Amino acid sequence: MKAISRFVIGSIGLAMLLLAGTRSAADDKSVTESDKLQFTQKQVQALMQELQERMFHLAELTKQAEPDNSTRLVLALRKAREQLIVEEMREILERLGKKDLSKATDDTKEVLVKLDELKKLLIATDLELQLQLERLRQLQAAIRQLDQAIKVEKEQKSESARLAELKKKGSEVKPQSLDKAKQDQAANRKRTDDVATAVKAIGQLDPAVQSLASSSQSMSAAESGLGSGKPDDAEAQQSDAVKKLAEARSLLEKERQRVIQELEQQVKRVVIENLQDMLDRQTAIRHATESLSPNLAKQREAVIHLQQLAAPEQRVAAICQQTMELVNETEFSVTLGPALESIEKDMLVVSGDLTGGRGDRHVIESEVAIEQDLKDLLETFKEMPTFAGQSDSQCSGCKGNMNKLLAELKVVRMMQMRVNKGTVDADAEARRAAAIAELPSELRDKIGKLRDGQETIRDAVNRLHERFAQ
Repeated sequence: MKAISRFVIGSIGLAMLLLAGTRSAADDKSVTESDKLQFTQKQVQALMQELQERMFHLAELTKQAEPDNSTRLVLALRKAREQLIVEEMREILERLGKKDLSKATDDTKEVLVKLDELKKLLIATDLELQLQLERLRQLQAAIRQLDQAIKVEKEQKSESARLAELKKKGSEVKPQSLDKAKQDQAANRKRTDDVATAVKAIGQLDPAVQSLASSSQSMSAAESGLGSGKPDDAEAQQSDAVKKLAEARSLLEKERQRVIQELEQQVKRVVIENLQDMLDRQTAIRHATESLSPNLAKQREAVIHLQQLAAPEQRVAAICQQTMELVNETEFSVTLGPALESIEKDMLVVSGDLTGGRGDRHVIESEVAIEQDLKDLLETFKEMPTFAGQSDSQCSGCKGNMNKLLAELKVVRMMQMRVNKGTVDADAEARRAAAIAELPSELRDKIGKLRDGQETIRDAVNRLHERFAQ
């Protein structure tokens, strides 16, 4: 990494350090420290504001000499602005001024996570993957906005048809109704123009931009029809607008699928690397637990060392969470996301046990089970083909990709076996509850949000059917 990027990364690190100090002091809920906290927060906010400005100028300066670094800076700046980091820091400052230290602490945790994401983006070695992920996110956002525009336009078309029918029957069409319909149409035209601007910024999507521009023109004509008291003319224009919007959506979805296919090989590599990393870390934690376990009842030092293993276990869970998010975002696998979700839950429970100084046979068995799950997933996805076109299968019912379907079903089987083993006695449930009680509130909430295992499997099977069935 060039010195110019090291400066930016160092600045983010400093901001994180200052924020961590703010969070730690706020956790103490000491109102007498409020002024000191506000001063520190002002420093962080000013630093972040200056950092965003410098990232913009540095990106421009390095565009020719260091295009990769320039791209990183642009992506980081865009991410910082989209996540409203400076604005959130301003809100934290206001909460500190109101002595709302509890909420300020929670908000600070969220900002720290976002700053950490920025730092990872700047030091990422797989820039091509990051660029493709950014394009995918932009496409998905544009499609969501476009879906809303299509929904609204269809509703407005129905309203115009209703008004036209009233007029045809000789009933009075109130000017207020026409004015409202015109205003609603203008609002949806503005929404469509915003989508067109976003799609144009993504790049290399001129046909979609043209379809959006054409739909906007039809909406403008519909506004004129409503303004002149001709809802039947407006309905015809709105029908054309819906058609053009659908065309644009089809083009965006086609590009989204292309990006997902291009990402698949890269995502597979990252998934395998992360699974291996988690397995290595988890094995090391289990070995340490086994070595400390015999001395826990008689040596306080052994208990302390065991408790120190909780942080590495939470780190493994964090890698699991990041992998799950990547898998779900890129649609790499139907079943891997739910499987990782379940494993993450077990990791957090083990972390709670370690925090409580418990390293008995039950905890070690849980660690071994996590290792086995990671091994099974690693073996499965090392063997799983990536592109559907690479399969030699003649299976028409699985869209010609029998090998990939078999890999997904293997994970479903693994998940079902885990659920079957999970139907244990009340003592085991009590031990798990005790472990969860040791965790910080945000991790307890994470476990609470994880769904029932059988329901998760059912959802995964349904999604498999949707993806692979004709």
